[in-house]
Amino acid sequence: MKRVKFIVLTIVILIFSACSIISTQRHTQVTDLLTLSIKSVGWAASELELETLKFMQALKLTALNDMRAEDLQLRFELLWSRVEVLSVGEETHQFRSRPGAMELLLNFKQFLVEVEPELLSIKIGDESAMRVVQDLKIFQTQVRKFNVNSFSGDQALGNLEQIQSIENNSKFYLLGLLLSGSILIFLVIRESSVNRKQALHDSLTGLANRYFFQKNLKKSIFYSRRNNSRAAVHIIGMNGFKEVNDRLGHAVGDQLLQEVASRLALSVCLPDTVARLGGDVFGIIQNNITNADESVQLAKHIHEQINCEINVHGYQIYPDVSIGISVYPGDAVHYDKLLNNADTAMYCAKKNDDTYYRLFEQEMNDSVLRYRILVESLQAALNHDQLQQVYQPIICLKTKRIVLVEALLRWHHEKYGYISPLEVVSIAEKAGLAEKLNEWVLLKACSQNMAWRKAGLPLIQVSVNISPAMYTRYDLVTTVSRTLSITGLPADQLVIEVTEDTTMQDIDRSPDILQNLRRLGVELALDDFGTGYSSLSHLKNMPFQKLKIDKVFIQELNNLPKDISFIRTIINLAHGLGMQVVAEGIEVIENYEDLYLEGCEYGQGYLFYKPVPHHEIECILRESLSALEPSDYNAYVSY
Repeated sequence: MKRVKFIVLTIVILIFSACSIISTQRHTQVTDLLTLSIKSVGWAASELELETLKFMQALKLTALNDMRAEDLQLRFELLWSRVEVLSVGEETHQFRSRPGAMELLLNFKQFLVEVEPELLSIKIGDESAMRVVQDLKIFQTQVRKFNVNSFSGDQALGNLEQIQSIENNSKFYLLGLLLSGSILIFLVIRESSVNRKQALHDSLTGLANRYFFQKNLKKSIFYSRRNNSRAAVHIIGMNGFKEVNDRLGHAVGDQLLQEVASRLALSVCLPDTVARLGGDVFGIIQNNITNADESVQLAKHIHEQINCEINVHGYQIYPDVSIGISVYPGDAVHYDKLLNNADTAMYCAKKNDDTYYRLFEQEMNDSVLRYRILVESLQAALNHDQLQQVYQPIICLKTKRIVLVEALLRWHHEKYGYISPLEVVSIAEKAGLAEKLNEWVLLKACSQNMAWRKAGLPLIQVSVNISPAMYTRYDLVTTVSRTLSITGLPADQLVIEVTEDTTMQDIDRSPDILQNLRRLGVELALDDFGTGYSSLSHLKNMPFQKLKIDKVFIQELNNLPKDISFIRTIINLAHGLGMQVVAEGIEVIENYEDLYLEGCEYGQGYLFYKPVPHHEIECILRESLSALEPSDYNAYVSY
């Protein structure tokens, strides 16, 4: 399309230039002809006649005793020079080319030669001057006739006809000049209009862009202030859009955005503004509302329009959105504050699974500020190795020896204090730091285990929890392989823990991911079993070596009457699938005894050890090593 525009514009410019050049040439030709007719011919003839008449008048005055002989001689010299000038030279060539012109000049010149001696003898009052006047009348008549013919004769008429013809032809080129110029002006105006539209609209969806949205919001606030009315800003963020892009490709993502934009545009009234503010975030300005309930009704209508099936490139997609609403003037009176408030409300709606929209509340700002500070701090903590990792031992219930430690993340923020691991993971995933965080945890845990090994401590495994985002969005297998290569830790000394819900987020790819991890040699543990939604058929296809019973079910053993049947079922299921069982959250001796009797292999909890820093784990391992009989050492380190 751009190439066609360029070709059309080039052709128009060439036509415009050609018409301009030709029109200029035609104008020059007309000017030359007029100059030729008027100056070269008409002017020369007129001047010759004028000098002849002046000389004849001088003769008459001399005869009447009214002019001196010297003045008469001067007029004669002037007439002579005029004839001489017309007889030679390029400038008077056109005059001489006229029929009879040369003959006239030669005869006139011959007459002047003959009359010159007589003129020299004429005195003031001499009547013989009148005889010369009579002789000159013949030439004066010829010059007069020649002069008249230079303006009205056939040649003059021919020149005028030629000039008229050139002018008529010039009109054609002037028309081309006018037409091409008009087209150029049209193209410039049209291109300016297109550029203005592009500057104010999103190229993908055709909606208003952020700049245009802010401009209209300022107008809306001005109108609402003047008319004592209200306006609402809706910020609409799509949920899970990044996963659509990552799994199905950007072409599918772009078409999904276009479809959502179309549905948004159909959801609002004519005075309202719909814009794409960037990425998967849209905005709506709702004008002329009387209360916040009207904005809620629009939010519900938008959700109904968007939260339904969309067919994109053969994929059935069910988009979901979170909507934040801020109302003028109750929530803010300045446009940027109004936008920020709506964005804050949208973020709070994303965090709340119970609703898809939120009206702005002043308390939300504290939550958003906290999130933004934590994001920046987490980025800095990862860059400067300011996070901490503690380790909780997992023991063999039969021998009570440590066989494994679970690496647990700890972060103490200077302003907000202790930040729970769940919140750290959530912040990392929302801020795009999940991959970096998981890499840090893996590298730290594997490096620490290698340090224990090099210190001559008993060989134990280290277990690392993998976040859902790391499992579904990034190349977990490559990250694990690279970490093992960097640290030198044997693969069988690393256990990767994945929750039930995480494996369910990508059912199709989960078996391949886990199988590839097993090919590296690492062990796999299914974490938080019993709290998720996996089916038995799904579980059967997963190559886990360990199954961890969530502490919620362990703590139920403390209730009266005691019911251990559910725990027994889980243990039997795990053994039937070839997995060993790890019980989490063991806090009392009765839990230990019940689980051991039911055949649970491993236990983890405050009854045995709390999570402690790496140097305390080293002390625990040294103490356990010194307590071993020499005959038991090989059995301990060979696990």
